[in-house]
Formats: sequence, C-alpha cells, structure tokens
Amino acid sequence: MDWYDAAGEYYRLAGYEWEALPADWRRELVALKLISRGVPNGGYLQFYANNGRAVAALARRALTLIGAHRMAEIAGHCQAVIDEHAPDGWDGDDDRFRLMPNEVLGRDGTVLEEAGSPLPESVMGRLRELSYEFMDYPDDVGDQAEAYYRPLIDRDPPAGPAG
Repeated sequence: MDWYDAAGEYYRLAGYEWEALPADWRRELVALKLISRGVPNGGYLQFYANNGRAVAALARRALTLIGAHRMAEIAGHCQAVIDEHAPDGWDGDDDRFRLMPNEVLGRDGTVLEEAGSPLPESVMGRLRELSYEFMDYPDDVGDQAEAYYRPLIDRDPPAGPAG
C-alpha cells in the first residue's frame, strides 16, 4: 500500500474526520492526499471550500516537510489571495463555501450556498492560474511523500495500533 492509499485508509478509519487522527503525521498525510486530489479535481478554491483553513495549512506543512517546496509555495499563494480578497466580515472556515462561484450542495442535496462568489473575477482568474501551476506538479509529490512517510506508515500501518 503506497502513501496515498495508506492516507485514505487512515482517513476512513477515523470516520473521515481528520481531527480524529491520533498523530500529527497522520493528519499531515491525509491533508497531503486531500490537496493532491482536491486541486486537480476543482482547483485550490474547491479544495479549500471542501476542507477548510486547518487542512489547507496542514497540507502546506506536509508539502514543505516532504520537500515539495514549489507546490507548498503555490498553495500558500492561493491561500494568501483568498485571505486578501475575501469579503469584509468573512469567517475563513464558516463562510468558505460562499467563495465558490457555483451552487454548493450538501450531502443531502440541500443548497448550502447559492451560485455566485463575492471574489472578483480577476481574483478567480488568479486562483485558476495558480491551481494550474500546482497541477503542473513542479515537485514529485508521489515519490517525495512515499520517501518521507514510508517509515512512519511501516511502523504504524493503517490496520495497526493507534499512533
């Protein structure tokens, strides 16, 4: 099982609640998986809206730890753009769905947020540009994550004791 699959299994075993993961490195590993699949799926803004500020910060930390410095830098720029241009009175976690330009639906199909972002189109364009830079994979996240997290995964595999 590679790092990506191990992260998914840790996340599943924690009930898909990253806060329930018993070790910092597991939270980082899950955040790394979430950003690795989230940005290519819908850009940084969607990753952020789905996961929040704390996971975004953990993902940047994990990218830095494994040596994926350019991708960490890009993610940091994305977050800085969001923080700089978010509307007045915006609460980074509670209001993060408001930033999405499309309608946001809950798991039960109810509308959580109507279509339309308060972010200017120029900001949305910058976030798209940065997301594409991230998706160009200027760092080899797969190999870097495997090298960094493999000893920890081997010592405490997903089916093993809590770590």
